[in-house]
Amino acid sequence: MTGAWTRRSRRYALAVLPLAVVMFACDDLTNLEQENPSQILANDAYVPRNATLLVNGAIGDFECALFRYTTAAGLLGDELVNAFANAQQDNYDRRSHPLTGPYAGDCGGAQLPGVYTSLSVARASADTILARLQEWTDAEMAPGVNRTQLIGQAAAYAGYSLILLGEGMCSAAINVGPELTPEQLFGEAQTRFNTAITAATTANDTLTRHLARLGLARTLLNLAFVGTPANPNDPNLTLVAQAGALAAQISSSPFAVNAVALATGTNRQQNIVFAHSGGTGSTNFSSVDPTFDSLRFGGVLDPRVPVFNTGAVGADNATIVRQQRKYASLGSPISFARTNEARLIEAEAKALANDLTGAVAIINALHTAAGLPAFNSTNADTVLMQVREERRRELFLESHRLGDMRRLNLPLIPAVGAPFPRGGIYGDQRCFPLPAVERNNNPNIPDV
Repeated sequence: MTGAWTRRSRRYALAVLPLAVVMFACDDLTNLEQENPSQILANDAYVPRNATLLVNGAIGDFECALFRYTTAAGLLGDELVNAFANAQQDNYDRRSHPLTGPYAGDCGGAQLPGVYTSLSVARASADTILARLQEWTDAEMAPGVNRTQLIGQAAAYAGYSLILLGEGMCSAAINVGPELTPEQLFGEAQTRFNTAITAATTANDTLTRHLARLGLARTLLNLAFVGTPANPNDPNLTLVAQAGALAAQISSSPFAVNAVALATGTNRQQNIVFAHSGGTGSTNFSSVDPTFDSLRFGGVLDPRVPVFNTGAVGADNATIVRQQRKYASLGSPISFARTNEARLIEAEAKALANDLTGAVAIINALHTAAGLPAFNSTNADTVLMQVREERRRELFLESHRLGDMRRLNLPLIPAVGAPFPRGGIYGDQRCFPLPAVERNNNPNIPDV
């Protein structure tokens, strides 16, 4: 089952209103006055009759940002490596972003994925229509439109934008406000998800309720590890238990919400993970990191991490191109919330609560579905380690890995200071720094 609203009226929403949404969101981000008399004004667009289009537009903004975040986070983390001869692209892989780097950008490109502005626009789009929906009345809606359901959807997507900002950014700002820590960003996400759960329950929208509950569980899991990076096995167990309980409420029947991609049209709407490392001939910008190549369990190749080693070197004349085969085309969707993520959050909560039997049962259910041998252990550390390895494999290139590396303080490989193949050394960045575009335009954040 996929998110029905992620398809309904999507092309119309993106064709009619994206510039209005982006103009408003960019103004929200930088507080710079903009005028373009050839485009529809944001104030004219944000009217009750456009409510569904505006929510779909916000979803489209998030999807565009997700494609870019997944790629950029894969490079900064350990899922992808650069295979192209480009100095700016090297900074993603080398963990050495300057504050003016392209990671600060929007949804305009594919080779150098923008993270900060694209996610900030997505957050602003969702928050803006959420605020309007909360001001309008049911009577003002177009016939057949459920305002409460739209509130749930807008709040859920605002929450997911904030999750990615919290997991990927070292810090961020909202509405030209002060610099926020990841913990504060997760707190903002928690507020949005609570709103979404309440609205979705009232509207009897099961899909959005699942989406928001899973988002809240992911948020609480992140919050549980704030302040304990040196000891990832000793988080706030109360928050971990709450995350596990929320995840357990999500049905065991298949549930997934996808970012919808289109094989044709602009790269804004395309799966750029595929564009980077999907088998587009000699133009692969990235290669799958060798640590993900030919992963096995009990001697059986793990189908959840499909990687093809071409044996050929990339355009940088150095990196062996290993193509991901999880996404088959520019039009392949990316799941960002699904049942197996819920089960893995539940398994981690069980392992940390010393319910090893329950955690192992979840691992083996995943193994059975993937055709892998059973996992057996009664050692607490071994079980917890396997749960986290399952996350690495099950959620491969789905936007989770960089956040896991940060909350669990996983080692950076290659190590900080190791020689980078195309010059310089590997840096120590575990997150994208607050970019100059925010510092230069936000009076509430001092320059550095």
